Amino acid sequence: MRHIGLAKRSTLAPLVLALACNGSVEGSGTGGSEATGEGSEGAGTSAGPGAGTGGSGTGGSGTGTSTTDTSGASTTEPGTGGASSSGGASTGSSTGAGGSSTGSTGETATETDVGAETETGGETDSETGGVLDDVLTLDHAQVKGTHNSYHLEPLIPFDASHEYSHAPLDVQLDEQGVRAFELDVHKDVNDNFKVYHIAVIDAETTCDSFVDCLETIKGWSDQNPLHLPIFVWIEIKDETGGLPIDGEDLIALEDEIRGTFPEDQLFVPDDLSAGYASVREALEQEGWPTLGELRGQVMVILLSLGDHAEDLTSGFTTLEGRAMWARASPEQFGAPWAAIAKLGTGGQDVMDAHAHQLLIATNICGADEADAECFAELDEAKASGLHMLKDDFPAPVDGQEYFMDFPDGNPARCNPVTAPPECTSEALESL
Repeated sequence: MRHIGLAKRSTLAPLVLALACNGSVEGSGTGGSEATGEGSEGAGTSAGPGAGTGGSGTGGSGTGTSTTDTSGASTTEPGTGGASSSGGASTGSSTGAGGSSTGSTGETATETDVGAETETGGETDSETGGVLDDVLTLDHAQVKGTHNSYHLEPLIPFDASHEYSHAPLDVQLDEQGVRAFELDVHKDVNDNFKVYHIAVIDAETTCDSFVDCLETIKGWSDQNPLHLPIFVWIEIKDETGGLPIDGEDLIALEDEIRGTFPEDQLFVPDDLSAGYASVREALEQEGWPTLGELRGQVMVILLSLGDHAEDLTSGFTTLEGRAMWARASPEQFGAPWAAIAKLGTGGQDVMDAHAHQLLIATNICGADEADAECFAELDEAKASGLHMLKDDFPAPVDGQEYFMDFPDGNPARCNPVTAPPECTSEALESL
């Protein structure tokens, strides 16, 4: 069995879940509080001046305590001027400073006067993450992404596909809900890795060097450690500028990745395959880790196929020891290292990828596409259950109707193909 959570950053959510199922939450003072317990598993108490309603009677106002025992029955015990009732569900309200708690099937919520809350359905607070963090796994989310995430429109575009500009990466993360990026990497004459699209004609960028881009992502991640995993796709673009990039360069590129993100902030193939012979065996035996194990982390994926992918996977055999994941083509879905694919917005390949439990990315709208075409591709990608939807337009643009919108979740929505019924967008991420 692999062990990820204890070595990584997000270890608080499982602990809070355990406390919520077996501990108590109390509120007293001058702020308002409410407590509702319905069939809760585990013991939980909420105290404060209030009124209680039980299954067999109604308590009056005063100081009361509502207790839910391990059988799911609740008892409201009177305080000053109070009345008691027992059996079934109980509700108590008060004017004490604590907050509200809602318990259902063992889940307990607290609300304080600063507005942080954790409640059934997956809302998060500033310390823990969602209460479904031990239920929802990485493949249950569908997230927004951007294509050529660094790109700025050139002064004189040579092609309509170049007519778009992205906000800086941290602004995309913070204001646009982007959780998947794509960076085009080139090597200059000094062996430095640069990020741009095409030399000279389309080279404007919000982060000039590869490390600059990574550090921008890390800075935002450090400030928001409860975020969903951030996917960073790397495309080797040595054919559009710079010197050739070979297998040794990939190692140097990974050194820059590890030099930017510490071990507990980087989710690598060895984390998934720990205790198993391969990434594929781990997915088949256990599936993807839970969100509680992965919050605050970053996954770096090599988008390029061919020779670059062969170098990364040691001849398409393994990702052991690598900092980057590799993109699998359809004929490679069963390979021992295969975990992630980039495909079209639907079709048999997508269904096959789901059958292999792969995470799937796609491109949606390009700057040279008509709005109607973009809306159709977005609808198909959503319905097909793709996990990462990358677009040139993650936010509204003046004079254009289309932009990639998730009206039912920001930055993520529950994947309609893979997520369980109890999933909510708030449980995925609510910073």
